Amino acid sequence: MSLFEWFGLRRGDSRRRAAEAKELAGDLAGAVELYVEAGMPDDAARVLLLRADAERSVEKRIAFCATASRTAESPELRRAALGRKALLAFDLVRARGASAMRSEVLAVARELETAGELERAADAYALVGDSESETRVLAAAGAIDRLEERLRVSMTAERDQRELAAALRKIADLDRVAERREAIAVAEAWLGGSRDGERVTDALRAIRARLLTGPLLTIELGGALLRCALGDEVTIGRGEATLVVASRAVSRTHARIRRGPSGIEVEDLGTRNGTTLAGARLTAALPVGRGVRILLGGEVPCAVAPGTGQGCVVELAGERFVVPLGDLPVGPWRIRHERAGASAFVALKTPPGAPPPFLGDYQLAPSVELCAGDAIAASRGGTPVFRIPAGGQTPAARRDGGAEGGPA
Repeated sequence: MSLFEWFGLRRGDSRRRAAEAKELAGDLAGAVELYVEAGMPDDAARVLLLRADAERSVEKRIAFCATASRTAESPELRRAALGRKALLAFDLVRARGASAMRSEVLAVARELETAGELERAADAYALVGDSESETRVLAAAGAIDRLEERLRVSMTAERDQRELAAALRKIADLDRVAERREAIAVAEAWLGGSRDGERVTDALRAIRARLLTGPLLTIELGGALLRCALGDEVTIGRGEATLVVASRAVSRTHARIRRGPSGIEVEDLGTRNGTTLAGARLTAALPVGRGVRILLGGEVPCAVAPGTGQGCVVELAGERFVVPLGDLPVGPWRIRHERAGASAFVALKTPPGAPPPFLGDYQLAPSVELCAGDAIAASRGGTPVFRIPAGGQTPAARRDGGAEGGPA
């Protein structure tokens, strides 16, 4: 041994003793520096890990572990430092929850895997939905129970996704052929099963937004727009009525039009301000005959005249309504207002022997539910016999805030 080597060893030994003294005295930063100068990187890395244990800040603990992994010479110690760093980083990103970026979590997962923390790496992969990597590291870790549970969950998730896709396809298919009532039933049954419902809810909301609920609607027939009031009878009033007028002189449900023994008739519903014909107040049902002009509440004019078929036409406060008083004939088909529990629909009916209707390329069933935007033809891809405009749902009421003109 040369003289220079002998002096080097003595100098390194003195620095080792000084580093140990610093460590015992609690001066960990000084101890790290002296261990490095003494050529003892593993001891320096060990003390850096002690410094990490003493820190309250997770970010600082991660930094010390990272420095220890770079300082250590021993592969085992370097791997242990990397493992501690990865575990701390995983706890940090998990605490951040949804705000943690996918790339950050994946980086932590790979560090955990490299450090041999396989089950924790599986947890990290699971956080970002990487089931393939999760399964791989669980198999490498020999975590049989967790692997079986992962496979069971994966199979369940795949089955749920298949069932969700099938339900969405069925809802879309039923919507395409105008069987909206059944589409709604399928969506509601799925949502009632406590399963993932966001996409089904969106599909249901889209159908309901277009669904015609009546009893008022607008229909384009022969190039003309018709405003229709469906139902076996039609009421007129300021609030709870089929046809609504914003006049305080009119009661909430003021008059009724229906088909009586002698034909179409109109009657006042016992209102305070009454209904008059040529100045005479109505006290009984009035036959419409060839047409009548009445005054509701003494100020709102209303004309009722026979229409095509068994219905009539009502002109009320400057607006004109087709009132079929039953089914509305449209080409070879019929449009009807129907109720099912708390729900209401505008249904298209095909009488026996009538040609089937088509919506685009799809032949429709004998009874379907109409939506805004539907164009119904007599042949596949043919010219529409009638259309429902995008805004085909006519508002049912235009309310004011004044006092009632009389009892409902």
